[in-house]
Amino acid sequence: MLLVGCVSDELAPTIWPPTDFVCEVEEVELRDGVLQVVRRVRFCADGEVTYGLASTSCVDASTGIALPVFDRLAIYRLVPVSIRAFARSLNRLGVTTIDVVQGERGIATNSGLVLRWQAFGNSRSIVARGRVHGPMAEMLAVVMAHLPAGERFGLPGTVDRVVVPVLRGVPAPSPQSEAALAALEDQLARRGDNLAQLQDAFALACAAKLRARAEALLQRWSAAGGGAPQGPFPDVVAGGLSAEVLQRLLPPQ
Repeated sequence: MLLVGCVSDELAPTIWPPTDFVCEVEEVELRDGVLQVVRRVRFCADGEVTYGLASTSCVDASTGIALPVFDRLAIYRLVPVSIRAFARSLNRLGVTTIDVVQGERGIATNSGLVLRWQAFGNSRSIVARGRVHGPMAEMLAVVMAHLPAGERFGLPGTVDRVVVPVLRGVPAPSPQSEAALAALEDQLARRGDNLAQLQDAFALACAAKLRARAEALLQRWSAAGGGAPQGPFPDVVAGGLSAEVLQRLLPPQ
């Protein structure tokens, strides 16, 4: 865990970010006929950022449900002034008002992106595919400016955009999957059992063939209400995901 940012002076009282603030951007791609998450970044109100890259997924053959295996992971924390500026920038660019469908309509594409936002008791999910422009492109540029050096989304309109990093000391994603699993387990211990993070840790444990750890994570997922839509973004845990599906994904004993 690193505290990163360009300024660390004490801030005056502010409404930004609200205590329920969450911003998540997820990039998806069609692989082997299955829509899979390839990249995800999540910003929380306290400044903690989780950035992961998934080179593969755990796929349930019966349902086609795919859990990304974030085998490259970076977890860092923005200083208060940086997370405040981040939340305010996206709000000014219209994250709460722009159309929830962005990019090019009616085109055939194997990739896309979802931006999820929660603040002040409200939440939105904005879907983009094809080339993005205008406020959506600006918002994604703000997000990319807070990623580890050299990391960016692959959507047209973002991949060729000049992005100036605004942070110092952001760690590169670690290429070690067991280190990524340990980091997620530490995060769960500090922040409590979050369904999406439990799923991420479970997928890593399955991919590493660590059955005992995967079974323990599955039990925690079920105890935390896994399988039922809840939290700021119900669609993250909906769509047929159940304990039975996760049971089938467990590695052999």
